[in-house]
Amino acid sequence: MKKSIYSIAIIVTITLGTACTKFLDQKPLTDVPANEFFKSLKDINAALAGIYASFQQEMTGDGSNGFTGNYFSWGDMRSDNFDDNGQYASASYKQLAQNTLTSGNASANWTGLYRTIGRCNMAIRYIPQAASFDNNATTTAVNNALAQAYAMRALCYFQIVRVWGDAVVWTEPYLDVTQADQKPRTDKVNVMKEVVVPDIDKAYSLIQKNQTPVVWNIGEAAICAIGADIAMWKSHDGKILPDYAKAKTWIASLFAAKGSGGKVFAGVSGNDLEATADWKRNFLSPSGGREAIWSIHWDYTTNGCACLPVTVGASNNWAKFDSTVTADWKKSRSDIRVAQTIDTLTGLGHNDKLLKYLPLTGQFSGNTPALQYNEYLTMFRLGDVYLTYAEALNKTGDLTNALKYLNFIRVRAGLPAYAATDPAVSAANMENTILTERRWELYGEGKRWFDLVRTGTVTTVMDPVLKQRQARLGTPQTGFGTDMNKILWPIYRTVLEDNKKLVQNPSYN
Repeated sequence: MKKSIYSIAIIVTITLGTACTKFLDQKPLTDVPANEFFKSLKDINAALAGIYASFQQEMTGDGSNGFTGNYFSWGDMRSDNFDDNGQYASASYKQLAQNTLTSGNASANWTGLYRTIGRCNMAIRYIPQAASFDNNATTTAVNNALAQAYAMRALCYFQIVRVWGDAVVWTEPYLDVTQADQKPRTDKVNVMKEVVVPDIDKAYSLIQKNQTPVVWNIGEAAICAIGADIAMWKSHDGKILPDYAKAKTWIASLFAAKGSGGKVFAGVSGNDLEATADWKRNFLSPSGGREAIWSIHWDYTTNGCACLPVTVGASNNWAKFDSTVTADWKKSRSDIRVAQTIDTLTGLGHNDKLLKYLPLTGQFSGNTPALQYNEYLTMFRLGDVYLTYAEALNKTGDLTNALKYLNFIRVRAGLPAYAATDPAVSAANMENTILTERRWELYGEGKRWFDLVRTGTVTTVMDPVLKQRQARLGTPQTGFGTDMNKILWPIYRTVLEDNKKLVQNPSYN
């Protein structure tokens, strides 16, 4: 595994670009030591471009019409948001929807995250030396670049912890093929304590504050958003517990940062969000808006088909909306998010069209196939943070302010604010009400499964959903089952074959 990290990390130098004839005169890339590459600000920017390109590919896909992105696979497809009963559902998506994952499932492969980690390791090691060669590589430029590399590495390891649990830890670049390339996994608690948390703290200490960021990059606010998510995490076995006070501190720092439009987020009212009429700007044109924090850029003319599993075309989607979505949310006429998120018509061909990332409202149009749209997957935005803040406030006993931030989202969506006396927002019910609001506000944003895991509600929510799916298939109606280890993914079979020191996750042996 580590040998592949090295080879791919070196490829980042390709982004500098040369004419073909000049390229033929150069040494092979594997003959160019990394310490000879990082000699200018351009080299730094090329290294960062390689990091973002790797992460983009992992989350969105490789542009090959192959449905290779994991944004939906990890964050949505095992939840009650989507079902596998699409017209062309793959075996991989059926496993996700039915909780029958195997080590051959494509989403069980962590190689792309380690490819990204390898590029981060190379950048962290060598970016500082560029200042010795190029006056443009100022301290601020170097620190901002390092901050992005540290934050991305923290996020990738955090993702591994959330999906697989224990992780193989590499924090140094692989520079010599004679080095050992196999390691056992490190306990997830130590991964969080020794890598994830220190990396995100380091990123925040390095990033230049009070600057207007580029929405496609990890800036000050994005680092805070990642930090808040890390602080909110609780593992299924309770070995990792949330730190709600820390989450609130991260969010307070985020509110003090600027968005890509140059305005401080503030986070004090509903007016700091995109207006009701502009809600979809978060997904169609996030740059320069009030709310977007970090989005993944995807230009189909450059990158090919984004191939999201529920927006590809008029008839060949791999997943559809779960029946609870069509039975409950789809009937809402006052919630402005419904028609801007999903196809609202009924019948075949209208239950598998996610419109959120497309310039369409209410009904999918086949005039321009979805694979020919640019699609900007949202990693973090202020609406997400408001609901995270409401949850953290509720968990720390501040029910009044939790209700306030919950209502900011509801009112923006065109719904009536909850009164403090409403049973839905009582101390006993507030967490579930916030989770439900997160489901609809963040539908299709890769959040739902992780919300269920960290709040310990996987079986409560998924048992009836899975029993209904199992009844449809004529299989025993066991629901999610009692084996909570199956909340984690198995390790992909070729990863196990490449690293003999790995042990498969329990329940998948």
